[in-house]
Amino acid sequence: MKVEWSQFAQGAQLMEAMNVGKIDIGSVGETPPIFAQAAGARIIYLAGRRLGPNSGKGSAIAVPKGSPIKTLAQIKGQKVVFQKGSASHYFIIKALEEVNLKYSDIKVLSMPNVEARGAFIQGTIPVWVTGDPHLALVEKLHGARVLRDATNIGTPGGYYIGTREFTKENPELVRIILEEIDKNGQWAEANRKEVAKLIAPVLKIDLPIQKVISSRATYRLRGITPELMQAQQNVADLFYNEKILPKKIDVREALLTPQEYAAITPPTLISQK
Repeated sequence: MKVEWSQFAQGAQLMEAMNVGKIDIGSVGETPPIFAQAAGARIIYLAGRRLGPNSGKGSAIAVPKGSPIKTLAQIKGQKVVFQKGSASHYFIIKALEEVNLKYSDIKVLSMPNVEARGAFIQGTIPVWVTGDPHLALVEKLHGARVLRDATNIGTPGGYYIGTREFTKENPELVRIILEEIDKNGQWAEANRKEVAKLIAPVLKIDLPIQKVISSRATYRLRGITPELMQAQQNVADLFYNEKILPKKIDVREALLTPQEYAAITPPTLISQK
């Protein structure tokens, strides 16, 4: 079997590629599969990303070094840039709730991180909701200030998603893929400095910055459970109630049967939180 690896700017773009049959399995945050399902994509939740003490540290609502904005509440009326349909979309809504602001209280501009970073550095973006590696780069090289990171934001975390056809036709292969990803994740969490040394030249990022990125990343997986999917349903309902999602969805329509999950879920993922 031939395996091809593809990189995408963010989860929204990855889900678009999956919807048109260009990829079979991908890793995204909690938000992209919700919008993909609403658009009719035939997807399956394969596994979740395990939460840990570092969860959320690599995502933040940031402002430029010289910004007069000092608190999260002060972003009211400001232009806030992030990729719609990404994990940052959910993050900003939850963060606004904490300071008694509504989504309508900010001026939303959707822009992928790869495009927004340059504009942020030039000072044309007053507030940016982003994540690593972009966050670490603007923090360390340009003095960006964090108003709030995504720690304890109430997210179920990210997922590995597959197309329904590929998953149902290749359950044993999916299990092997998930098992190997989690084995790599176990090694990565125990060897974060080595991870940084491996990834820095690939991403063309200075090693000290990549060490920061690796130090706050989460690498392990967890199995799909009813509790995890209820948390995901709560995210979907929030987007619908905010009138951002065009229709109400049921995440259970993107699940396998218990027997099918037993076939694709490695033992190391079972009962992990």
